[in-house]
Amino acid sequence: MLRQWCGALVLTLVALLTVTACTFYDQDAPVRGEPAPEPEPTGALYSRVMHSDGDSAPRSSVSVYLYDTANDIKAVTATMSLGFFCVLPGPFCPRAVNAEPDERGLWSLPDDELGDAAAGLQATATLHVDDAVFGPSTTLTLPASDPASGTAGPRRVPDLVYWEPELTVTGNEAGKAGLLRVSWPAATDVPAGKKITYTVVSASTVEGTTAEPRPLSRPTTGTTARVDARVYADAGSELMVVAQTSTRIDGERVDATYRSAGVPPPADLTPLSRGAECLAEDKASGRLAQAESPCPITDGDVEWDTSGVRLPTDCDPGAAEASVGPPDDASSPEPSTSCAPEHPRVCVVLPEPREVSLVVLRTPFSPSELTVELLDAERRVVRTSAVAGDAFEEVYPVRIKRPVEAGLVCLRDAYGNVSGLSEVSVW
Repeated sequence: MLRQWCGALVLTLVALLTVTACTFYDQDAPVRGEPAPEPEPTGALYSRVMHSDGDSAPRSSVSVYLYDTANDIKAVTATMSLGFFCVLPGPFCPRAVNAEPDERGLWSLPDDELGDAAAGLQATATLHVDDAVFGPSTTLTLPASDPASGTAGPRRVPDLVYWEPELTVTGNEAGKAGLLRVSWPAATDVPAGKKITYTVVSASTVEGTTAEPRPLSRPTTGTTARVDARVYADAGSELMVVAQTSTRIDGERVDATYRSAGVPPPADLTPLSRGAECLAEDKASGRLAQAESPCPITDGDVEWDTSGVRLPTDCDPGAAEASVGPPDDASSPEPSTSCAPEHPRVCVVLPEPREVSLVVLRTPFSPSELTVELLDAERRVVRTSAVAGDAFEEVYPVRIKRPVEAGLVCLRDAYGNVSGLSEVSVW
């Protein structure tokens, strides 16, 4: 886990990836228009959206968030909330102020929509292309205006210029699907400071899932990175490169984040566990028995299935609910508790014994009490590894530093009840 450096990056990327979920744009507008003219001062804020060669980008959406230096913590919290809980109202999820560029790429926001235009702000523009779920996006973060500057009237936001590099994604090592090399040209055609850092990220393209970005590499000042795309390959995704820099534009210090358009991984990254059968440990006897098929944690559906891994002897939840009578009927049976099966261990049966180097768990709950066990063909435990990570991260990779051959990959819970798994992928 890249914990030391990715926290602030993820917050920025969450806003950059999800901020346009509630915005509007002209779907019939061209991706590239005529050269963008210099905008006339109007409204409270104004600017233009454009390609790096100066052509306008009419098929864009723009969102603006305001903050102030006395409220930075709230601003960061709001950014996180917008990334994960975009529909929550009130101060935990303030409404974005949205603008739709015209056919020349010009946009503005009036006073009655914006409020204090002199406050610090974050403006994000996203280009809606046809051949990628995630088009290129640019975020500029500006400080509050200096009252001593004496400037008045509409505030000019620096040009929102897209970085549109052509990414090259190739296999990094022969025979090891998912270990990739990503290369890109330097961001020399957009406003930037002397130092630019680049980070390769992945985001889900599955409809209805949170587009939370997942850093795949550490920030680098180079233009190539080796990444392991297997961690997020159980859900459809696109790879992107994010460039971050700070510079001065018209006397203002501006933090800029440029995200490239998304590209799909170059190969079908299907784990060897996809569609595999599962076993579950009977709590009374301690024996592993064949679970119901198909197994919900190996089917590639990353949405949490509340039924979980079940043995044929587990009761049917629907039948149990139907057997529960009205609360005032003394003759009615008590609600059954056996329909919440408690299995201390669930296992994925690999098609054949294979060398295992990575196990990826998806769960909406904390994995703190889970342990991965690798079992050989005789069902003897040959390697164990605790699952690490904070609650609500959803994706938890467990890397086997010294890969071993295994026929079963099991998850054991310290509390004696493995439940709440969305998907288990074995590589």
